[in-house]
Amino acid sequence: MSDVHVSVAEAAEMLGVHPQRIHQRIREGSLPAEKVGNQWAIEMNDLGRIRHHAGPGRPLSSKSAWDLLAVAAGDQAASKLSPSARSRARSRLARLLALASSAELEDAAAHLVHALRNRAERALFVASPRDLPDVRDDERVHLSGVSLPESNMSVGAVAEGYVSADDVDTLVDDYLLSPASRSRANVILHVVHADAMKPALVALDDVARSPLALAADLAEHDGVREKSQAIRSVADLHARFVAPGARVVGEDRA
Repeated sequence: MSDVHVSVAEAAEMLGVHPQRIHQRIREGSLPAEKVGNQWAIEMNDLGRIRHHAGPGRPLSSKSAWDLLAVAAGDQAASKLSPSARSRARSRLARLLALASSAELEDAAAHLVHALRNRAERALFVASPRDLPDVRDDERVHLSGVSLPESNMSVGAVAEGYVSADDVDTLVDDYLLSPASRSRANVILHVVHADAMKPALVALDDVARSPLALAADLAEHDGVREKSQAIRSVADLHARFVAPGARVVGEDRA
């Protein structure tokens, strides 16, 4: 059970509706809430239950997504954020982890993918199997997802990593990469544009190896094994960032 609470404004942001709609549901009794001072506080578990029927809210902007990745990557990466941005990112991270932890596997994975989809553009290619070791060793490719030992996937037949948008064309030329369908792709590149990485980026490699990035990357795969490992990574993060009995109430916006 989650004891994390969010405000009306935050609930509206997560559901992609106007705050007036949240107030309406509270008045109707269809969304349980309690007063904390002069604000309504909504328990994350209750929000998760209605979110399943209401559909996904708006994804985070690329800047907000990378701020979350930086916070999840550790103190060194998070220190590059302003105090206000770091505080917002920690609050959003707590809410994201609580919501993903309280949902069923497929719903949790879908929520994670949707919320963080603007962190990068996922590009799928096929390469000669003989070139895959070189792709993984290329300094322009910052390994992530199934290519990380932390994923416990051990997928030698796939190279997955984050790359700067400025390096994609040369990588395609150097390894004769061809666009591929999900079923044929053996190279998965998460293409990051420079404006998305500011000011969260310390080193692309550090943030790409963030447990939150790992969870989001694995959740994008079709297999149950990858999704299950993604949610385990979320659970580990949740234990680190959301203390038992913590309450998160605020009014920040994406």
